[in-house]
Amino acid sequence: MLPTTITTSGPVKHGALFQPGRIGRMALKNRFVQSPIFTQYAGTSGEVTDRLIEYFRERARGGAALLITENTSVDWEVGRTVGHPIRIDHDRFRSGLADLVEAVHNEGSKIAVQLHHTGRQNSQGNTEGNVPPIAPTADITSAFGTAPRAIELHEIPGLIEKYAHGARRAKEVGFDAVELHGAHGYLLQQFLSPKTNKRTDEYGGSLENRARFALEVVRAVREQVGPDYPVIYRYSVEEPYEGGLSMEDGLAFAGMLEEYVDALDVSAGNYDTAATLLPMVPPGNLLHYAKAVKKRVSVPVIGVGRLVWLLDELNADVAAGELDFVAMGRAALADPTIVDKTRRGETAHIRRCLAVNECISRWMFNGQRTQCVINPALSQEKRAAEARRPAPVAKRVLVVGAGPSGCEAAILAADRGHAVTLVDRAEEIGGQLRAWAAAEVLNTEISTLIAFYSAELQRTGVELRLGDEVGEADLAGYDAVLLATGTTADQAPEGSIDAVEMLSTRRAPDAERITVHGDTEIALFASLWLAEQGRDVTLSSPGSDVGVDTNDMQRTYLSELLAARNVAILTDQPAPSGPGVVWAQDRVSSDVMSGAVDDHRVRTIGTRARGGRMYEATQSGFWSAAQV
Repeated sequence: MLPTTITTSGPVKHGALFQPGRIGRMALKNRFVQSPIFTQYAGTSGEVTDRLIEYFRERARGGAALLITENTSVDWEVGRTVGHPIRIDHDRFRSGLADLVEAVHNEGSKIAVQLHHTGRQNSQGNTEGNVPPIAPTADITSAFGTAPRAIELHEIPGLIEKYAHGARRAKEVGFDAVELHGAHGYLLQQFLSPKTNKRTDEYGGSLENRARFALEVVRAVREQVGPDYPVIYRYSVEEPYEGGLSMEDGLAFAGMLEEYVDALDVSAGNYDTAATLLPMVPPGNLLHYAKAVKKRVSVPVIGVGRLVWLLDELNADVAAGELDFVAMGRAALADPTIVDKTRRGETAHIRRCLAVNECISRWMFNGQRTQCVINPALSQEKRAAEARRPAPVAKRVLVVGAGPSGCEAAILAADRGHAVTLVDRAEEIGGQLRAWAAAEVLNTEISTLIAFYSAELQRTGVELRLGDEVGEADLAGYDAVLLATGTTADQAPEGSIDAVEMLSTRRAPDAERITVHGDTEIALFASLWLAEQGRDVTLSSPGSDVGVDTNDMQRTYLSELLAARNVAILTDQPAPSGPGVVWAQDRVSSDVMSGAVDDHRVRTIGTRARGGRMYEATQSGFWSAAQV
């Protein structure tokens, strides 16, 4: 049986979102903005690369009116973010920046550059010369853990000049606007926040003094670019922790900015409150900040925060004047074509971001290029376009296993012109995704991903055979066979229940008290689902931690949900026995029809071939099908 799909009947009427808009004198074709996301696609010295250009080209082609670059460094020596962002602190980077602008303009979109300085949110090891980062006040460390030194009064004009000259270069190479990054705890925000600004000179103390640095930067930028060039200011209107910027002061600051800027890009929090600025659930949890700012200012306001899930609501908000533009950040990593698909009424075919933050916490925070667990083409846009070209010879292709790897493989193979049959012994597609969807925390996201695969399989004409088994004798009639049968439980003690099977079938053990044994992410999900069913649950980890195969943010978030439901977490535990044990330890590759595998006509793909979890499954499925 196919899962319920998100259906449409003709074009979806999101008329307000597709009305032209303006930011200052910059005309925009719709109300969609791609917000800045740090990718590390720039070169190691901060230069624009072909990879970066192709990433932006694809998103411009997808229909957003305005794209904003990632945190572009105005001070490479002490103010760049950890890794290698784009830089705009020297004229030698002009040619690459101009190439980026040209690529976006050729696809019909506008592009702004985000001018950025980390301030204290940096590590000493990431500075030139291994010197401490700088901040309004010394020794107030951030989530990055390095105590900063205080900015001397005589240094402030030089810092202001760095922003101003970055804006000058941006205008000269053709950017349509500049955005000043005053959000998320970076330097401009540090001066504004009473938590990080303890100065006793004219740049500290009252709100007017704490706002002085930011306003001087804005005025210096305006002097460089002139009165008609669009200047956007991104800021966190509130820092939701003790001693942080209050909502009252944040709204008052919006009024101070209004006469100098053409739009406000509104967020909240900093990296000490990362769950605020990188929300996992619910969608739209930052939207009320933008609406509050909109009530205080006359310039356009941009909202952000998992908004791909709220298109109907956003359309109403824009129509009512409660918001002017909607920004997609992580959502555009998952699917660069959100805007065009929405315009065409094809919302069932949008890959909607799951917000599990693998992109941020697994890759970006570890100094690697940003990836996406559900978009195999991210950062490989040019290669992916080549992979989608029609195959030179149409073949009969069999894909066994309708999990994420099998679905990715079947969809791409069919798009390339092959006749594809997808078989699974289960009665519905999804594979282990069905287990992920059991707990409330990701039920909507994963169910929608399964519905996306269903819609894509229908679109591409894949023959789907569910509730069916195939054997080695059945493989002879196909030119290519891809075995995407995933993984199975390993060494589960007798009498225990496999966590994946339990979550997939939604059948809990018949026991008053249940012990989930494992240090994996699936152990966290199994414990959470059981707690949601009202069971008395203990999570027993064989190691010193839990969720060791997921990212830090996801592990912390799920652990907090378990604590809220009074689930005890015990570490360094032996394997339990007896009734009521759910086994959630490492899994092993399936060996279904292993005797037929020849690594030519019959191949294994997905986690069966690579191990891992969803990222490895989608990557392997897509790129394996590209080779058929």
